[in-house]
Amino acid sequence: MKTKTVFVVLIIIFLILASAAVFLLLQDGLNNPSLGAAGNTFSWISGIYVSPVGNDSSACTRAEPCQTFGKVISIAQPGDVIHILEGDYPEPFTISKSGTAQNYISIVGHNAVLNGMVISGDYIVVSSVEVTGSISHGIKVEGKHVIVEDSSIHQSVTENGRIFCNNSGSWGSALKVMVGGEDIIFRRNSVYENCGEGIAVTQGVRTLIEDNVVRDNFSVNIYIDNSPFTTVQGNTVLCTGIYLRDERRPTGIAVAEETYPGWGAQRHDTNILNNLVDGCYDGIASWNPEEPQGMEINLVVKDNTITNGTRRSISLEWFNINVLIADNKVYTPIHVVNPEGVMLVNNSVR
Repeated sequence: MKTKTVFVVLIIIFLILASAAVFLLLQDGLNNPSLGAAGNTFSWISGIYVSPVGNDSSACTRAEPCQTFGKVISIAQPGDVIHILEGDYPEPFTISKSGTAQNYISIVGHNAVLNGMVISGDYIVVSSVEVTGSISHGIKVEGKHVIVEDSSIHQSVTENGRIFCNNSGSWGSALKVMVGGEDIIFRRNSVYENCGEGIAVTQGVRTLIEDNVVRDNFSVNIYIDNSPFTTVQGNTVLCTGIYLRDERRPTGIAVAEETYPGWGAQRHDTNILNNLVDGCYDGIASWNPEEPQGMEINLVVKDNTITNGTRRSISLEWFNINVLIADNKVYTPIHVVNPEGVMLVNNSVR
């Protein structure tokens, strides 16, 4: 009898500990953006829900979802998970509300198709959404501490056409950091066949672009424009010839310095690491600046593989300070217009 009692007590203790562990995992998933917005099983336990067939008079629960983005955003608080349920959403998703450093607002798609997203709030995580058909930018980020991950942005920037792209509109981007964007992460996204740039950072500060697949965009696939402290690493960048702008394929990864009022020359501290680039016009390029006195400062291009293309593997077109090009596998010799300030180390042509 005593043995049975001890066994029952042990079972009760085990259940208590297991419940506590699940609670801690749930809290960690909601508070840690690397866990809370990854579409994991815990994300279904609580949150705010929106569906194209919902009703804004409902409780915004999974059983009774709301219908519009405006409604769910109006009630969202730091730490909440906004679930976008399956379906097509004609309205863009625009969020200016912010989470906190301890409690991000998470936005998770569940087979949801959006026609655009604008994020001007801070401490936001977006995961597993699909964006297509947007007029200009697919997902535009203007806030701080924002993560966009595991999402798909394709056939957007329709101001330059649909399927057949042209130069008629402005240069929107499928996935974009705009001025005001700081401490941004784009990771594990699929960005393809957009009639503009693929992933672009313009006047952003401290952006990490990692482990994305970026393919066949009409303009540059990954474009870093006058944006300091940017790292582009572990991405797969492909140009198969589907879209030709001015009769040529896009550049794979480009660093530039366009002019913006009040911004000045801030192209510095850029890292381009361990990317695979295939089939593009230039694989990796540093372009001439528009900004007066602009130049390439503190650039590292390392451990990249550029298998083939239609012009150059790596091209530096302007003056440089502290540039390292090392350990890259390329298909053409590295092109450097002004070698002063540039170190070429252990690169191999094959």
